[in-house]
Amino acid sequence: MNRRISFKIFIAVVCLVFALTMTATTAFFVFVIVPARDKNTFAYNQKLIEINSLVEKYYIGEYDGKMISNGVSYGFLVGLEDKYAGYITAEDAQENMDSLLGYNSGMGVQVTRHPDTGYVYILAVHKDSPAENAGIQPKDQIIQLDDKKVLETGYVAAIDYIKTVPNGQIIKTIVLRDGKELTLDVQLMQFESQTIFSQKVGNKGYIQISSFNDKTVEQFKQAVDYFVVEKVDGLVFDVRGNSGGTLSSVYHMVDYLVPEGLVVMVDYKDDSYDQTYLSDDKEIDLPMIVLTDENTASASELFTQSLIDYGKAVSVGRKTFGKGVVQRTFTLSDQSLIRITVAKYYTNSGKCVDGDGIEPTVPVEWEQNELSYRLVNGIEVDKDFLAAVEYLDSQLS
Repeated sequence: MNRRISFKIFIAVVCLVFALTMTATTAFFVFVIVPARDKNTFAYNQKLIEINSLVEKYYIGEYDGKMISNGVSYGFLVGLEDKYAGYITAEDAQENMDSLLGYNSGMGVQVTRHPDTGYVYILAVHKDSPAENAGIQPKDQIIQLDDKKVLETGYVAAIDYIKTVPNGQIIKTIVLRDGKELTLDVQLMQFESQTIFSQKVGNKGYIQISSFNDKTVEQFKQAVDYFVVEKVDGLVFDVRGNSGGTLSSVYHMVDYLVPEGLVVMVDYKDDSYDQTYLSDDKEIDLPMIVLTDENTASASELFTQSLIDYGKAVSVGRKTFGKGVVQRTFTLSDQSLIRITVAKYYTNSGKCVDGDGIEPTVPVEWEQNELSYRLVNGIEVDKDFLAAVEYLDSQLS
C-alpha cells in the first residue's frame, strides 16, 4: 500500500516538474528568444485559436467563414492605430484599383447638395461619361432617380443609390433645368475619370484638381499647355477638398511646373527602399497660386508645398490637413487589399507637413453660410479665387 502511494507521488512530481519545465521553456522562447513582433504574433494567434475553439464548441448559430476573415482583417488594421490604414474586400478590390488607374463607374458627375432646394446639384460632368451621353449638364438638379425622390430619400441616400446600380443598367433620372423637369435615361458604365476641370476666368487660367491618379497627369498638362498658348496672366490651381492620390502622378505634375531639383524624398522603414524624385530643367514660367482648405491633404499638400519651396506659387485660403505620410496597397492571396502607412515624404525644403499642415500665404475667412453656397455660386464669385486674382494682379502691376 505504501509502495503504491509512493509511486503515485512519484508520478505526480514527475508530471509537475515536466509541466514547470515546459512552462519555463515556453516563457523563455516567447519572451527571450522570440523577437517582439513574433511575441505579438504568438499572442493574437493564440487568442484567435481560443475564440475559434469556443465558437465551435458553444455557438448555436451559423456563420460565414469569409465574413469572419474579413472582420479579423479589418480588426487587425484597426489595432495598428494607423488612421490611414484600411481593408478592402475582394469584391470591392477591383473598383479601388480602377480608381487609382483613373477609371470610375457610375454617372460621372461632380455634385453637391443644393443649400436651398436640397436636390443633387450638378457641378461638373465628366467628358465621355454616362451623364454626358445622357445629356445631363452643369447646374442641373437631380430631383428623382428611378422611383426614388431625392427630397424623400435624402441627398446621401440618393448618392448611395447610384452606387448600388451595376454597370449596364439604366437609371431613369429626372432633372430640373431652368424651371422645367426633364427625364433622361442614364446607362451606367465604366469611364475614364476626369480629375482636371479648367476654365479661363478673365485672363487667369483656373485649374481644379479633384484628385491625383494615373490619368490626371496628361489632363493636367493639356490644361496648362492650353493656358500657356492663351497667354494668361497667371495660373490658379484649386486643390480644396482634394484628399490626395498617387505619389507618381503628383510628382510628374510638379516636375512639369518647376525647374531642375529635388521634388520629394520618400523615407521608408527600410532605408534601402528610400526614393528620391528629381525634376528636369524644364518649367512653366507663369505666376501661380494654389487654393487650399482644411481638406487639402497628402498629395495635394505635396503639390502645394513643392510649388512654395521653389518660389513658384503662394497659397490662398485656409490651413491644410497635415498628412505627410505615404500609404501602400497590398493584394492578399484572396484578392482582398490592405492599405498601410509605409513612409514619410519630405519636400525640396526638407519639410514634412505631417501633423502640421501648410499655413496659407494669404488667409481668407469664410462665414459658414458663405461656405454653404461656395460651390453652387461658381468660381467667378469665390472668395478664395477673388483673393488669388487680387494677389496676382498686385504682383503683375
